[in-house]
Amino acid sequence: MSETGICGWLSRDGNFYECGESKHNLLASRLEKELGLEMFDEEKSIYLHDTALLETLGFIKFTQSTYGLVGDNYDNQFMLFFGKRFSYEQRKWMEENILKMSSYQRSECRQRLILGY
Repeated sequence: MSETGICGWLSRDGNFYECGESKHNLLASRLEKELGLEMFDEEKSIYLHDTALLETLGFIKFTQSTYGLVGDNYDNQFMLFFGKRFSYEQRKWMEENILKMSSYQRSECRQRLILGY
């Protein structure tokens, strides 16, 4: 079990794209081009790009960031998801790869899987 955990984006179809910490925007930009991802935000009248695009498309962002360290506790998320529900493929990937996650990521992942995100 690694305490460093995982870092990257998990797509709706269960593909994990790894990146280094603080490299999520660069990877999001690359995935946008390589996967031909595109979405127009009617409300803002703009095309979404990079992180905003992946988040809106239902990708899950896994981070190892410790920016929220308060004493011995973390006040931040290690798993960011803005959709309504995880896809079956995302749930399956998380269940199969939970031991690759840090203890903080595992805890957050288990809680969100139980709650049925």
